[in-house]
Amino acid sequence: MCTEDYRQVSSSVKVAGSVRMRTPEQARSYEAGRFSGSRRGRRLDRIDKAFAEKLYSMVGSESCIVDVPCGSGRFYDIFCGAKSLVMIDCDPNMLGAARESHDIGENAAMLQADIGCMPLEDNSADLCFSMRLFHHIETEEIVRKILRELARVSRRYVAVGFYNTNSWRYLSRKIRGKKVTGHYYSFHRMAAVGREVGLEIAEKHPRINLLEQQCLVLFRKIQDT
Repeated sequence: MCTEDYRQVSSSVKVAGSVRMRTPEQARSYEAGRFSGSRRGRRLDRIDKAFAEKLYSMVGSESCIVDVPCGSGRFYDIFCGAKSLVMIDCDPNMLGAARESHDIGENAAMLQADIGCMPLEDNSADLCFSMRLFHHIETEEIVRKILRELARVSRRYVAVGFYNTNSWRYLSRKIRGKKVTGHYYSFHRMAAVGREVGLEIAEKHPRINLLEQQCLVLFRKIQDT
């Protein structure tokens, strides 16, 4: 079990080297502003939630699920039927927004902690779910530390989303000399880093990133023999 206070964890495992805290007002409006204000945002929201729904159908209602960072609870309505749901975020205002916007059940625990050092036992979750985080991560070293921590806590699956260098949106901006925002990684590097920490690819969505740069990956934990 990781017992360090999240504020004392090295900044090398924090999002983009530092924690971006939002005001209560920003936290409340984050989900609507990011995913409801445009046609593309609504489409991305549908894709992310369809992925989450598929994962929930795989692990089932007797599972333990960890949603980190949970933000304002965008996936709560999908995962709330699990036997145990742990919602983790380092930003107290995002956790507060989740409490305000959802009727959090007794089966759900909300923890203020850092993804690089979660106060959870080894092999305690069936699914560790981390969405819309890795494009904030500056280096492969930090990606590796986070994946290792997710693999430590999970006994079955780890699901993540990341920006794929092998995507039309990324390649077209590079060709045109346009500014590329966010941090991108290739699918093959993410798969390789996963293997280094004991994870193997189970599924990838979409098969080819024709439009969007977001790549959704389900890792399966490699069991010791």
